[in-house]
Amino acid sequence: MGALADLGLSTSDGPIMLVSAPDSVLAEASRMKPRPAFASSILTAEPTPRILWWPERAQLEPGLLSRLAWMTSVARGEAWLILDPAEPESPAPSELEPLLPAASLALVEQRPIGRGEIALRVRPRGA
Repeated sequence: MGALADLGLSTSDGPIMLVSAPDSVLAEASRMKPRPAFASSILTAEPTPRILWWPERAQLEPGLLSRLAWMTSVARGEAWLILDPAEPESPAPSELEPLLPAASLALVEQRPIGRGEIALRVRPRGA
């Protein structure tokens, strides 16, 4: 199964935004009807009830994480931050978790998915 299936996500339950998704996830998403929306970066993504983002270490800055919090708040949704220990630029959960409170995000759940990836489910704090 792919990341979307592992997380139990389908566009039949509402819109999904994929941000910086790897090719394997894009292939999985292309089989969905309707298809999820795609964005190459969190800066070009739009508020969507369910956002999946594959961040890199260089993107772990307060402004980008705050933008994610704003997008999920406006859409009354949640986000999944997908971390891949096999990718050198992918952060570890221990690098990302301490940054969430300052961005007004709360960790809801952390679980392994797919091929060794780790998914952190977050929501706007207080939601």
